[in-house]
Amino acid sequence: MSEPEAIFDCRPNLLVNDLRASLEFYRSRLGFHVGWHWSDRQSRFLQADEPAEPGEPGTALVGRDQAQIILTQATGVHTTRLHLDVHTSAQVDQLFQEWADHGAVIAEPPTLRPWGMYEMRLHDPDGHVLRVSAPPAVTNS
Repeated sequence: MSEPEAIFDCRPNLLVNDLRASLEFYRSRLGFHVGWHWSDRQSRFLQADEPAEPGEPGTALVGRDQAQIILTQATGVHTTRLHLDVHTSAQVDQLFQEWADHGAVIAEPPTLRPWGMYEMRLHDPDGHVLRVSAPPAVTNS
């Protein structure tokens, strides 16, 4: 019997300027939940209902469906590109509508890209580019 693969998932770590603002964006605009939140200043995990002080440095894990992202407050310029795969183009459209309804600014609405994927792009408060894509819908001709 062979061993299971050692690496089975990827949780990107995005560096952010204001962890509290980023948590609010992912929670209220994109519908992610907070898995855990570490306070550097207090050297402990904060409880779910315990708000952090404004500007308090730390790290947190946010997740939605099967995706997880680690957010770490850091100073300086930093951007990352994150690719979120979804199963269908209808799901891309549903996320576009949900996120736009919650006030997220969509940089590029869903469209069929030259490389064959149906994709939209948005930016979080720190300029990270989030790409959401799926194979295009199959049409019967």
